[in-house]
Amino acid sequence: MNIIKTAAGVSACFAAGLLLAYLNVPMALMFGPIILIIIAHRFNVSLTIPKGTLTFVQMVLGTSVGLMFTRVDLSQFDHLLLIMLIMVSCLAVQFTVSFLWFRKRVGWSVQESLLGAVPGAMAAILALMDHTGTPPQKVVISHTIRLIILIMLAGVVVGSDHPVPPPADIPPQSLVSVLWLLVIVVCGYLSGKALEKINVPAPFMLTSLGTAIAVQSMVSTYIVFPLPLNDISMTLIGMYIGSYFVLFPLRSLLRNMVTSAQVVLINIVLTALIAFGASHLTGFSFPMLLLSWAPGSMEAMTFAAIAMGIDAGFVMLNHILRMLIIQSVPSVVLYIQERRSK
Repeated sequence: MNIIKTAAGVSACFAAGLLLAYLNVPMALMFGPIILIIIAHRFNVSLTIPKGTLTFVQMVLGTSVGLMFTRVDLSQFDHLLLIMLIMVSCLAVQFTVSFLWFRKRVGWSVQESLLGAVPGAMAAILALMDHTGTPPQKVVISHTIRLIILIMLAGVVVGSDHPVPPPADIPPQSLVSVLWLLVIVVCGYLSGKALEKINVPAPFMLTSLGTAIAVQSMVSTYIVFPLPLNDISMTLIGMYIGSYFVLFPLRSLLRNMVTSAQVVLINIVLTALIAFGASHLTGFSFPMLLLSWAPGSMEAMTFAAIAMGIDAGFVMLNHILRMLIIQSVPSVVLYIQERRSK
């Protein structure tokens, strides 16, 4: 009976996402479930989230990002090391400003401020909160508001005159590709379980990402990642986020949304200043660097780059490397802290 109820809830949320996608709403498969869960809660209807959701989402995102990383030709970019150093500095500025804002200005706890300050990577943050037992409501709202603002800004930057870019050509799925994908999943899951036993936070994202990079680098077969898995993962993240939105009274929800929007806008201004200076230093265009270092939403920024005629490969490379850092560093830091405390 629970399985049927869970399947019905996921199906309803997926249908809500498809409806928003039909209306051309960005990230519809995530925002659809959020809206549906909030509406259902008002009518005292609860939609059950499947067990193992975070593990599934970690493996899907880790594998897909790892496979994307191996398909970017790093040799085509000049001054790559300098650009990466400035990008890491930009990440540090974004994180520090956000942490101080949440800790000093808003009064969040240290753990909430740390997780709320991480610039992007919603799935990694959800997994880290689940591991640390941090109250997730305020952190989830903060990251959701950041995502919404970035998507809106990307839409403003692109404008309505730009045509929607055609989807990238993806080779057909082959039996060999499926077998290699199964190897990545099995190795990523087993190594993730091993790390989980020694209390490494969000281990499945790290292990599936590393396994995907290693396997695709060693084999000549183009490993195709099934797009429906990304759609299901996005739906489950939306359900997870929506379940925390309903826990706040309306006044507290609005207050947290306003403070989160303020810190996002401050970070965008700081990112623009850093990108402007880096543009003069390296010769890269200012819009390209701004889209590359915006605090989150690789999909929205890459779409904006394609529509504006900017090198989307460079923008995607920066966001992939940002995700590698964001997904890895917090897990390692928390693991070291736990070891020291013991």
